[in-house]
Amino acid sequence: MQSGQSLGLAWAGFAFRVAVAAFVVAALGFPVFVWSLPRASADPGYADGIVALTGGEGRLLAGIELLDQGKGQRLLISGVHEGTSREELFAAVGQLSARSSCCIDLGRSAADTIGNAEETASWVGRHRYRSVIVVTASYHMPRSMMELRAVLPGTQLVAYPVFPDQVRLSEWWSDPETTGVLAGEYLKFIGSSVRLAIATRFGTQSLPPPRSAIIESAPGSPRDSVAQGQDGPTSY
Repeated sequence: MQSGQSLGLAWAGFAFRVAVAAFVVAALGFPVFVWSLPRASADPGYADGIVALTGGEGRLLAGIELLDQGKGQRLLISGVHEGTSREELFAAVGQLSARSSCCIDLGRSAADTIGNAEETASWVGRHRYRSVIVVTASYHMPRSMMELRAVLPGTQLVAYPVFPDQVRLSEWWSDPETTGVLAGEYLKFIGSSVRLAIATRFGTQSLPPPRSAIIESAPGSPRDSVAQGQDGPTSY
């Protein structure tokens, strides 16, 4: 009996030490994570497609501007709420692209970054794209790129970060709101890293094919209108 209790206490002590070590490593990694975030956007060059992930300030406008500059053939806006119409979306952005009727598709099934990656993978496969510009917030870019690389291992992904006004990267340690946003994102990044490591057996296996996504193609897209046979969203 006493031997069993001693063994239990030993395991409890070991678990506690592991937990403390993990906490210390995570705490030390947080400043490194913040300092590694991009502080400026460079010209992404040209790619087959562009994807803008919803959920923050400036992302959609940046994606539309890149499309209008001819940086990609089409734009996918991933994570659009099913109750938001195309007209309401563009009105909220405040800018209507000259190519909105032919070349802007809306992803309707994503509710988080994992869903964004699955939508993007379905869209890329549908159009057989080999390169994609990814538009999202600077602090959200590491996790987004990690999720996208996991489902699109053969696709060239080019990061194009945007910088929300409320996230002040240059003063993150003294701004409570910024610190909270970055800390929350860092924890999500760690969680995604662990999940993908387990799912891929630490990179030795591929992920299963992504689930089908609901994509609302641009109304003037002849290729997709023929494939769908009707207006509105379709799954692929």
